[in-house]
Amino acid sequence: MSIKEIILHSGESVYVDFKQTAYKPEIFFDFIKDVMAMANAPVEEDRFLIVGVKHYVNNDRDIIGLTPDDLLDDAVYHKLLHDHIEPPIPFECSYVMVGEKMVGVFRIYNTQPPYMMRKDFERGKQKLLIGDSFIRVGTTTARVRRADIDQMFARRLAADPFAGKIDVQLEVDGQLLTTARTCSVGDFPSEAARQKITHILEEKREKLQQQQAAEALRKQQASENWSTHAISQALQQMQFPKGVDLSGMSIIGSNGPSRYEDRSIEQLEENLQHVKETYREEDLYAKFEEKAHKLNFIVLNNSEQYVEDCSLTITLQHGAGVDIATKIIQRPQPPSAFGYTPPRPMPMGYPFVEQQADQYLIRDSIKSLKHGIDNRAFQEPLRVFVPPQASGQQLRFQLTLTAKNLRKPVVNEVLLTIL
Repeated sequence: MSIKEIILHSGESVYVDFKQTAYKPEIFFDFIKDVMAMANAPVEEDRFLIVGVKHYVNNDRDIIGLTPDDLLDDAVYHKLLHDHIEPPIPFECSYVMVGEKMVGVFRIYNTQPPYMMRKDFERGKQKLLIGDSFIRVGTTTARVRRADIDQMFARRLAADPFAGKIDVQLEVDGQLLTTARTCSVGDFPSEAARQKITHILEEKREKLQQQQAAEALRKQQASENWSTHAISQALQQMQFPKGVDLSGMSIIGSNGPSRYEDRSIEQLEENLQHVKETYREEDLYAKFEEKAHKLNFIVLNNSEQYVEDCSLTITLQHGAGVDIATKIIQRPQPPSAFGYTPPRPMPMGYPFVEQQADQYLIRDSIKSLKHGIDNRAFQEPLRVFVPPQASGQQLRFQLTLTAKNLRKPVVNEVLLTIL
């Protein structure tokens, strides 16, 4: 319900009270007492003191409005309460136009009672003494009793201390961001190898044609009795590369060919056919460790105590080709001189990532969420590759946080807009 709807339609209750006249200095006694009573009221909702409205028992009302002289700076009210009530009461003061009349609204937010006088206040014959406390009961104001205080503490113990106090922010490549650009799809190792093999193949095929032309010259010499000098000059003009065996176009070495430049045309054609498979690990490393975004989630605990033994579950619907690494891809190592690559320990701290039929499922545990600091969800951030076709879309991460001392899971949604 909006504030205007409360002004026009609500009746007086334990959390709504109407006042005909403004809270001016001569009735600050009533202001302190009324706000304290509302703050101590046994309700979870925000509470409202509406000023400039005369309310009747039958729920009719007259919008009296406030004059310019009635409009005090809200800093006056904040200082008055801060100086005289403990603990501080969270509230705000505003003015709302209802028709052509201006109405004052004091909104008291969800509180932590009991509230009481921290020092004396005296206005004429009216006095509020240290320790005095008042509570809203129905539509009236009464002094706080011992039973009221017992109930206040019982409600505080029953309430969830973390309700509304756990927030999540997105960290992209080490910065708090809500947007990210797409990732580059060029310059993958397999593509670079494909281009290199294609270029070498073209050169070798051209040279093979030169070889075949030379063989044809030899045959022509045998049949037509050409001079050796003439055929020698023709062969020199062909300019064959050193080490090329004219009969097989291969390099002879003690360990066989290794570089692409040293391989035969047949070997290169086979290499070209399997280049994606050959460079799979190199491509994965480039994709997820060099090109992908590194995403983490900052969990803010704005309560006054630790959240213990936490588990975080995140889901992301498949879409637009977005790809998340299921592990940290290590830089591929070339085999040793003996053809053996020693095993390396797996990097630790990456969350569990499972690719399901329609979504990614990401899970990790957090020992505790300290209050007042930024808690990163993962030791190692997620590697998220965003292709160009995802431009203009939003990635919706659905987060569910559970913990030993959370009364109910904290559910949140974090959006990442792709530029």
